[in-house]
Amino acid sequence: MRPMGYFAAVAVWWIGGAAHAEFSQSQLAALTVLSPLAQEQLDPTNAHALAECMVLAAKAEEVSRIAAFAGMAPSPVIMDLANEIIQRPAVLSCLTEKLS
Repeated sequence: MRPMGYFAAVAVWWIGGAAHAEFSQSQLAALTVLSPLAQEQLDPTNAHALAECMVLAAKAEEVSRIAAFAGMAPSPVIMDLANEIIQRPAVLSCLTEKLS
């Protein structure tokens, strides 16, 4: 990797890490569950943005339910919940903002 590419990668990592500081522990755990599901649909960068938007659009009780599956394969119930959340207007608004 060229030196400038390395610094750009570090900057992206640092900015992304700063954004995660706003998430609670439950939201971070839910993000680890939703990210692989989102990556089945989109490239990794856009999938991460989608997963973040889904976590932000989820209700606290939903975040807790999803977070309980951290480190495990998500159940069909969690996949159904993720499909429900992804259809919310707040997710589309958030994703549009993050990707523009």
